[in-house]
Amino acid sequence: MTPDEAIREIEAGKPRPVYVVVGDEQVFAARVVAAARKHVVDAATAGFNVDVFEAGETPVNKIVDSANTMPMMARRRLIILRSVERLEKSEEKAKSSPSDALAEYVQSPSPSTVMLIVGSKLDGRRKLATVAKKANILVECAPLRPNMLPLFVREETKRRGHAIASDVADALVDLVGNELASLLDAIERLSLYVGDKQEITEEAVEACIARVRVGSVWGLSDAVAARDRATALRLLNENYDPRDRGLPLHGLLASSIRKMLKLRALLDSGASADEAAKRAGFPPFKAQEAARQAKRFKPGELERAVAIFAEADLALKGSKRPPLLVLEDAIVRLTS
Repeated sequence: MTPDEAIREIEAGKPRPVYVVVGDEQVFAARVVAAARKHVVDAATAGFNVDVFEAGETPVNKIVDSANTMPMMARRRLIILRSVERLEKSEEKAKSSPSDALAEYVQSPSPSTVMLIVGSKLDGRRKLATVAKKANILVECAPLRPNMLPLFVREETKRRGHAIASDVADALVDLVGNELASLLDAIERLSLYVGDKQEITEEAVEACIARVRVGSVWGLSDAVAARDRATALRLLNENYDPRDRGLPLHGLLASSIRKMLKLRALLDSGASADEAAKRAGFPPFKAQEAARQAKRFKPGELERAVAIFAEADLALKGSKRPPLLVLEDAIVRLTS
């Protein structure tokens, strides 16, 4: 079960008695918990009907007793058990298995309680994992694949009432990185910046997140492919911001080259420009232009460019060289 599926059930007023919410992506787990807090219990009686436990700190039998307690002046109780992976760490010291005892409850839960068992992972060899899978109550909160992040950005901006172009969403991911919490923070700042129902534009990203123009980065990549060192260095200096040490600009450039490398490989394997661009992560309206740009690089040049940007990344983060000089040196090497 996905987090969205669990949330839809909860919001519809038809929650299951138990959800086992596990995975490394804490943003998704937190959303399931927030939905349960909002829709399973009323705010007026939450103080009587919500119990939160940390696994390993409270005996499982007390957690089960709480779950079997009748709700007070409400239809349901809500039990949240956090860090379930800690139960497995305590198995060695315990005479009986706490997670197995919890699995017994999961097999026959109280109909007037919703229990959320939350953690980063679950040992698939344990009875709890087997029971959760069989009952279809395992909510998997796995990190998104990199190619899914721009879609996540577009959906989150839409959720807040904003439009955002595909290339701007791509640029935001390249600037911020793949951590959903950081992306959500950036989207929230952009939402406040542009105002109610206004489009999140390249200019907004430039003003709010980093002083880097998406179009200029595209032009910079094209100048590198054309060995136009003068234009490449000019665009680099126009977009460099000493406040962020050039890290967002480097991230956009490195991402562009990695996508270009993947695009070139797909084209060489016989894929069409549209299909190759889509699979490489370029927006549809950039497909033909991206394909033309990729073909301008000679065999081995894109691989060399990836290595140069990797070295620049290490230098930006670990050396005492001026960041602009590091980036300029990378551009000179790329256009030699």
